[in-house]
Amino acid sequence: MVMANPTPAWRIALWVARALVAIPFFMASGLEGLSSPATLAEMDLVWIPGAPLWLVRLVAAVEGLAALGLILPGIVRLPGGLITASAAVLLVVQVTALGLDLAAGNPGDLPVKTVVLALTLFILWARLRGIAMNSPSP
Repeated sequence: MVMANPTPAWRIALWVARALVAIPFFMASGLEGLSSPATLAEMDLVWIPGAPLWLVRLVAAVEGLAALGLILPGIVRLPGGLITASAAVLLVVQVTALGLDLAAGNPGDLPVKTVVLALTLFILWARLRGIAMNSPSP
């Protein structure tokens, strides 16, 4: 089923989901991308202590750009495929983060990460089904 003209409720639900996914990734991007190496070492993040600084900065940039890719197309009329690609990238990031946390025995953020994962899957599902057409904000 392709919904060429999604209802206002769908548009609102998808905008809310996109915002709720983008916010934690913007925050993570800012923390990982702008924090000093000493501050990064103090953070309670499983993967950062053993990772080179360039990798931490690269992941931060990818997270930030993908979060922008969820929001900008609906605001400035960029191609809607950017939303789909961004959701796919953030899905990979989130699954990787969950895997690393579980492998390290650190399930502390599991509920939040699971909700973000579910919302990302919802966005991707809607985009692939043609429900979330590139439309202006509600």
